[in-house]
Amino acid sequence: MRLQPKLFGACLLVAVGTVVGGRSHAAEPLAVNDIRGSAGERTTNFRPSPPAPRDIGAQHPLLSVLQYARKEQAYLRQNVHDFNCRLVKRERIDGILSDYHHVDMFVREEVRDGNRITSPLSIYLRFVGPSSVAGRRVLYIEGQNDGKMLVRNGGRHFDYVVAQIDPEGHAAMQESLVPITQTGLNRVLQHMVKILELHALADPSGENTQVERIEGAKINQRSCNVVRILHPSKQPGLEFHVANVFIDVELHVPMRVDFSDWPKRAGQTPPLLAEYTYTNLKLNPNLPNSTFDPARLRGNR
Repeated sequence: MRLQPKLFGACLLVAVGTVVGGRSHAAEPLAVNDIRGSAGERTTNFRPSPPAPRDIGAQHPLLSVLQYARKEQAYLRQNVHDFNCRLVKRERIDGILSDYHHVDMFVREEVRDGNRITSPLSIYLRFVGPSSVAGRRVLYIEGQNDGKMLVRNGGRHFDYVVAQIDPEGHAAMQESLVPITQTGLNRVLQHMVKILELHALADPSGENTQVERIEGAKINQRSCNVVRILHPSKQPGLEFHVANVFIDVELHVPMRVDFSDWPKRAGQTPPLLAEYTYTNLKLNPNLPNSTFDPARLRGNR
């Protein structure tokens, strides 16, 4: 999978915090319950590489977002060891906005004892739709299978074929923006922090960065606060026009992330670059080892 937009670069589960700098207000509830839709305009694609850590000016609008993300990362490392959910996503790959993909995700976070990995990052994905990929299953356990992910093809033809695929190779990256190696709360947050630092470096004065908090949103009937990051003007180093992160009020994790490009002409709707919505999220379900058994690729589970 390949989410490498130069911001929110691993954005499977980006957590930005419920308290940020900038404006804060209650808005008309934002409801995202209907996740169907059609493709939009074509735009150029974008893929980042993580920047080195940077010091951010005390008055920069992104500073409070970064501070919260770092705090949240430390909290998640201590308190969340696995999760499962249904992911609904659309991504613009090579300029084309995909159909909605529905994926059941089961993730066991990496656990370390100092520099020693006691439990590797383990991921099992089960594709529900669209029909072109329905039945696909993906298993990735870091440090196993020579770094490859095991993929059952799914779809309409040769659905039973299981292959070893480089998670960051060409074939995988034609299917998704986010590499499976960057899935999981901890890695997403780590990558997000680096990317936000890059945006702050590109706009060091913060004059082209606005951060806003909106209360009263709903994602599939769950109460959320929204962190919105807006870059009014296009400039080098800034990779999106607007990004919205919906934070579940109860769980303190993101339930939806979307980001859009600058419109080509004034008055146009900003073209969507990617959106990710998480439903039926369960934290710490204590997934059994059988969840990540390669035999599941050939079964019906």
